Amino acid sequence: MTSPQMPPTDSPTRTPPDLAAEYYKAYEEHSKVLRTWLVAYGIGAPVLFLTNEDLAERLAASDLSSVVGRLFLFGVAAQVLLAALNKTVMWIGYRAEGTPTLRGRGWVKVARWLGDCFAIDFVVDVGTLILFGWATWMLFGLLTSHPTPPAGAGVG
Repeated sequence: MTSPQMPPTDSPTRTPPDLAAEYYKAYEEHSKVLRTWLVAYGIGAPVLFLTNEDLAERLAASDLSSVVGRLFLFGVAAQVLLAALNKTVMWIGYRAEGTPTLRGRGWVKVARWLGDCFAIDFVVDVGTLILFGWATWMLFGLLTSHPTPPAGAGVG
């Protein structure tokens, strides 16, 4: 799979609307890929730890299990809520374009404002990366620590 590239801006054959469409197409693809990876990682990493007996026992025996679980859960929830917000905003835009009498309504204006706020997506994505990074760091520390011998092992 090749990554969409930024179109050249000095092309004399392309008009600004063409460039805008190309930039949006690249943005849309990167956005889908990132969201897919974040949700897959947020679900897959905990599943990996919970389905491996040794790792699951180490996690259960540590004080980290509830924190790690919450970090992954909050990260996935943030992505799902962001997708729901974006879906709703786009539906309102679609509906308002098809029904001109709705265009001046307050909720349509709010939806358009939300649709223009790239910062919301950016903050949620960065927040999700921080949550997953924190959880992964904790799991990595648990994975690389020496296992605690069972009580009474080596005594006698």
